[in-house]
Amino acid sequence: MLQFYFLSIMLNLLVGIILVYATNFMETDKVKASSAPDFDEISGSDVIDDNALGVEENSVAKEKSEKNGSDFFKGGAFLDDSSFRLIIATLAGLTGVMKLLSPIQNDVPVAGDILPAISGIAGSFALLLEYYSHKTSLDFNMPSILESVFVSGRKYLGIFCIIAGVLHFVFPRALIL
Repeated sequence: MLQFYFLSIMLNLLVGIILVYATNFMETDKVKASSAPDFDEISGSDVIDDNALGVEENSVAKEKSEKNGSDFFKGGAFLDDSSFRLIIATLAGLTGVMKLLSPIQNDVPVAGDILPAISGIAGSFALLLEYYSHKTSLDFNMPSILESVFVSGRKYLGIFCIIAGVLHFVFPRALIL
């Protein structure tokens, strides 16, 4: 179906842009966890008012991002919204599965759209894994192969998604594109 062809191209490009340019929540969560104070060691006189420290820094950051329009991909925009990422990840995964199940007219089933389908499913898995790790308070250990592909290599996976989307657009009747 042509609708899934269009969705596959757009969602692969969008997932790739998110994976390459947007903030990696798994890395920021590790930094926050390592720099968090031990609450057993804090006494009453050591407690710091969060509002006293954060108000000025946040207002300066907002002014800089509003003045500088080139920060569109570098965080602060909708690409760093976790709900937006969840929706895009879900749509990309469903579109990837549908690309495997419903080929375009006179195209080879499964093999005809294998590259965009795999890139959509893999990018979706990376974003869903990141969303889950960001929202949960539980510590979970991933196998090293999954961590190396979907966490450490997320920029490479994003580049793969972008390349798959562009090639799928440029060569619509190619066998594996």
